[in-house]
Amino acid sequence: MQFKSFSALAAGLAFSLNAMADVQLSGFGTLAAGLPTDGDTEVRNYTDGEVDFKTGSFFALQAYADLDEGLSATAQIRARGIEDWDPQFTWAYLSYEVQENWRVQVGRQRIPIYLYSDYLDVSYAYHWIAPPSEAYQSFFDSIDGISSIHDFSVGEAMLNLRFYYGQENTTRADGIEFDVDKVFSAVASVNYGWWTLRTTYAHFELTSDLGVAPLSAAWAQTPFGYVGDDLEVKNDDVTGVEVGVIYDDQNWLFVAEYIPASLDNTLIGDFEPWFVSVGKRFGPVLVHGTYGRDKAETGVDLSAVPRGVDAQLDQLTAVTEQAIASRTRNAEFYTVGARWDFHDSAAFKAEYTNSEQADGRNAGLFQVALVTVF
Repeated sequence: MQFKSFSALAAGLAFSLNAMADVQLSGFGTLAAGLPTDGDTEVRNYTDGEVDFKTGSFFALQAYADLDEGLSATAQIRARGIEDWDPQFTWAYLSYEVQENWRVQVGRQRIPIYLYSDYLDVSYAYHWIAPPSEAYQSFFDSIDGISSIHDFSVGEAMLNLRFYYGQENTTRADGIEFDVDKVFSAVASVNYGWWTLRTTYAHFELTSDLGVAPLSAAWAQTPFGYVGDDLEVKNDDVTGVEVGVIYDDQNWLFVAEYIPASLDNTLIGDFEPWFVSVGKRFGPVLVHGTYGRDKAETGVDLSAVPRGVDAQLDQLTAVTEQAIASRTRNAEFYTVGARWDFHDSAAFKAEYTNSEQADGRNAGLFQVALVTVF
C-alpha cells in the first residue's frame, strides 16, 4: 500500500474507472463492526454492548464530468449507516481552471480543516479505520460556497494554497442544529520528499441551540444576566487553527496534529485536542499506535457570582456548574491497530481504542473493518 501521495489517490478517485462518455464514476466504502467494552458508555458513537455493524459503515459514489475548456462538474453522494443509510450530497460543485495550477470551485465542497479532511471518508487512504474523533471534532466538514485553489512548486517542494468562503447548516447525530455562517478558511500545505506539512486558519459565526435557553432565561432575572448570555451560542465568533505533519517513507509512518479552537464567552468555549501516531510496515501489514488528548474548557465565568447569599442563586449556580462540568474535559485516548492490504483495492483493519471518560473511567472499543475504493 502506498501512502506517499494522497493527492494521487484523490485524483484516482475522481478521474478513474467506469468511464461512460465524458462522465466518470468512482467510489469508496467502509464496512465496519464495533464492540464497546462497556455497554453503558459511548466511545466513538458506539453505545450498545453488542456488536454493531451499522455505526461506522458507509458507502459513497462520486461522478466527474469534464466539460472542456477548463470547466468540470463533480458530485459525491454518501450514505452512512449511523444515518440510516440516508444518501446526502457531500460534494456538488463546478470547477473552472482560471490559469494553469489555479482553479476556482463553486458549490458544495469539502472544507479541509484537518490533515485528512480531503480524504476523511476514504479509509483506504490512511492507516486508521477513521481519524481519531477525539481530535476531529468539527460538527461540519462541507460548506456551500466558493474556493480558490493554487498549486505551485518551489525547488523540489510542492505547495498548495487554498482559500474558502461559505456557509453551512447541519444537524449533529444527537439532534443539535448548527448554523455556520461567514466561513473563511485559508489552508497551506507543502510536500517535500517524504514530508507533508500543513496548516489551516478558520473563522466563522456560529449559532446553535444547546438546550440551555431556560437556564439562560433564569440568569436574566438576576443581576448576573451576562452568565446567561455566555451560556448560549448566538452569532458568536469561532477561530481555529490546525498544524499537522506527516512523514511516510513507505517503511515508517509518523503523523502529528494540533487543532486548537476558541469560542469565547460561550458554553462551548475552547478546544485544544492533539495526537501523535506512529506506524511500521511489514510487507502488506502496517501496525500502528496513536496517543492523544482531548482538552476543552467552557467560556462561562461564575467567579463574580456570590455563594451563600441567596438560596435560589446558589441553586442556579449549582445547575450551571453541572453544565460547565459536562463540557470540561482533559482526557487521554490511545489506539493500537493493524492494516492488512490483502487486495489492490481493499484492506482489512483491526483496532482497539481506549478513551478516558468525563468521570475518569476508561472505556474501550474493538473495531474491525473492510475498506475499499472502486
